[in-house]
Amino acid sequence: MNPIEQCYASGGDMIIKTIEARAEGEPDSMLFSQGFDEWTCVTEDGRTLTFPGTAMDEALPKSDNSGYQSLNIELDNTMGDVQKIIEGYRVAGKKIYMTHREYLESDLSFPTSIYHLTVLNREYADNTATFSCGFFDLLNTGYPRGKLTNLIAPGLRYI
Repeated sequence: MNPIEQCYASGGDMIIKTIEARAEGEPDSMLFSQGFDEWTCVTEDGRTLTFPGTAMDEALPKSDNSGYQSLNIELDNTMGDVQKIIEGYRVAGKKIYMTHREYLESDLSFPTSIYHLTVLNREYADNTATFSCGFFDLLNTGYPRGKLTNLIAPGLRYI
């Protein structure tokens, strides 16, 4: 049983949910954590990030075999900052990625749950920004995945 399952079963630690949003090729990212507190956490690749608290909600996908698995994330957009940044990336033609991490309050040194997501759809209504994110982007996956090149198969240059 992993730590998150144990926490849900025992009701012990508090779960800290964080979001890191970034665009492809951009060094900076937007950081959010659920609630009013600011949390400093260490990511899976060793970076120490401070996630400011914001109003945030999520709708986890159903556990079924439909093949449509998306995570819906709502973020506070009262000041319009989220919309301005995300739409700037969209106009520039950049793909937007979100990383959803869950930490236990007693151990912020490594996430207990990680989802790497691609933003598929976005919607701005009232004071919220809603993002529909996919776990696996099949349309932008090359086929065959292992591409044959001259380095892998040197005989190809004579065909």
